[in-house]
Amino acid sequence: MKTITVSIPGIHCDACSMLIKDVSSEFPAIANVEVDIATKQVTLEHDENFDVQKWKEEIESLDEKYKIHAVI
Repeated sequence: MKTITVSIPGIHCDACSMLIKDVSSEFPAIANVEVDIATKQVTLEHDENFDVQKWKEEIESLDEKYKIHAVI
């Protein structure tokens, strides 16, 4: 398993968290999703077949506030 953490500044509530988890559940390569509302970060555990670009497009298409940024 690999892990990626991204920042989504538009996350502000439990509904945001649930929406991101729901969309992520549509990607079989994702084993686990953690959304931290306080830090506005999403951590994904995934296998090597995960298409991060496709996931990013799906999340960002939900609303303009869900712009994904890399965590440095």
